[in-house]
Parts: sequence; C-alpha cells; structure tokens
Amino acid sequence: MTRSVVEIAADFDALAARDFDDANARARGWEHLDELCDEMRTINNPVVCAPVLFRTMERLDGVDLGTPGPLVHTLEVWRGGYEALLAESVGRKPVPLTVWMVNRILNAHPPDAESWLDLLRRVATNPSASSETKAQAAGFIEYQSGRTGRCT
Repeated sequence: MTRSVVEIAADFDALAARDFDDANARARGWEHLDELCDEMRTINNPVVCAPVLFRTMERLDGVDLGTPGPLVHTLEVWRGGYEALLAESVGRKPVPLTVWMVNRILNAHPPDAESWLDLLRRVATNPSASSETKAQAAGFIEYQSGRTGRCT
C-alpha cells in the first residue's frame, strides 16, 4: 500500500544526525533514507516531493547524506521539475549537497548557466551558509569559470 506524501514527509522529518552516525550500531539512516526516497520516486510528483527532500538536506546540514546519494538521485529523476526548487533551497539555506547539485547542473552547460553561477556567487554572502558551504561554492565558481572561460 502506497503511503501519502504527508506520511513519508513525517519520516523524513524524524531523521536525525544520530541516524547517520557510524559509531551508532543501531543507526539505519542510510537504509531508511533509501527506502523513503524509493517511496517518493513511486509517488513521482516533484512539486510535492522535492520540497521535502530539500528541507531534509537543509535541516541535516553537516551530515553526510551521500555524494550524490539517494536524495540527489531521486531529485535528478525529475529533471526539469526540481531545478527551480533547488534554486529556492540554495537561496534559503545553502548546504554542501545543494551547492554540489548546482555544480552538476553547470557541468551540463545549460543555457541559463550564468544564473546558476550567480546563485553560487550569492552563497558567499548568505548568512545561512556555513563556511564549508561558502568554500565549496567558491571552488565550484572557480572551476566553472576556468572551464568555460567565463569571468566571475
């Protein structure tokens, strides 16, 4: 029986850093995250599902959720349906995983690449961004600008 997005979202919201702690023998964060992402892919509605995934990334800033991991794999299934929500998330609370997703988009040379670069530039002055996130964004800007010949 398929659960509702509200039920699945409650399980995402219950995830905590301790669920991903390698020192915790009972930690099932990775397995549970995979299961929850599978459920979201079954629902297959990025408009209602993607915000839950981005909220989880923002809330668990500093927790290794994968590179790319199940959250990114799930979102990228919805190519064309998650990008605006990604930009909103990065503007609201940039975290290493969402900044990394912007870089993945830039690697595909999209026609709106300059707006994605601008989004990365704004991370540097976002008070919600950690120093790790700011450094990562700066590295991606340097990489993307050098790779494409664009100026920052």
